[in-house]
Amino acid sequence: MALVLAPQSFAGGEWLKTIAAAQKEAREKKQLILVDMFAEWCGWCHRFEREVFPTKIFKEATADMVLLRLNTEDGKEGTQLSRKFGITSLPTFLVLTPELTSAGMIRGYAPPEPFAKSLKETRNSHAEFKKRLKNEAKLDYFQRLNLVKDLNARADFDQSVPRLRKLMTEKGVPAAVRDQAYYELAVAYSLQNKLTDAQKTIRELLMLSRAGEAVERSRLLMGQIYIQQGNLLQARNEYREFKDRFPDSPLIGNIEQVLAALEKQVPD
Repeated sequence: MALVLAPQSFAGGEWLKTIAAAQKEAREKKQLILVDMFAEWCGWCHRFEREVFPTKIFKEATADMVLLRLNTEDGKEGTQLSRKFGITSLPTFLVLTPELTSAGMIRGYAPPEPFAKSLKETRNSHAEFKKRLKNEAKLDYFQRLNLVKDLNARADFDQSVPRLRKLMTEKGVPAAVRDQAYYELAVAYSLQNKLTDAQKTIRELLMLSRAGEAVERSRLLMGQIYIQQGNLLQARNEYREFKDRFPDSPLIGNIEQVLAALEKQVPD
């Protein structure tokens, strides 16, 4: 029992095994969390265990971080976190805030020194992002939009959603920024699996605008949502209409590829 409950250890480095334990420690110490997302079949993950984790370089680089190790195929927290952040290859390391938003991601195997360098760059990038967030009042509309995109990418929806709503309704916001804010809000909802809210947001955008990058990306997203809901017929019709309305869109290649598969599954 003691072996099961104890943190995993690699030559002195301790790794917690649950998100709750890591989050508690991160909040108490005001530290970032380094999450090793692994799987038993991943040979490069095991190389990290043997060749990187025990080194002085790795220990020094992570000395002020909380270490968490999760199996992406455990059907529990590891699987859920993997899906949340769209992890499609291993090894992958997440750098999370105590609130479990993303401060960065490191993919692939690297020896100790390159890994420590990547980790430092990731943490520096997050520090720069925090400065931008602190100086938000000085940003113009386009800079504010980019900041909110960054919040979405970091899965910090509690902060991104109210900012997007403000950009959607604030007087004086350029139409291009407003439309992009609608699209980003739909993305935020879809990433949280709030598909009905995402669809409602897209429909609101389509009532305001008929063309533009945000409109085209929203139509593409709408089709993806239909697929996720299992409504292949509606997805097929959505993409057919997209081809008719936006034949010169830079997204047309994506549309045609998905549409070809849909038309095989849902023929006329």
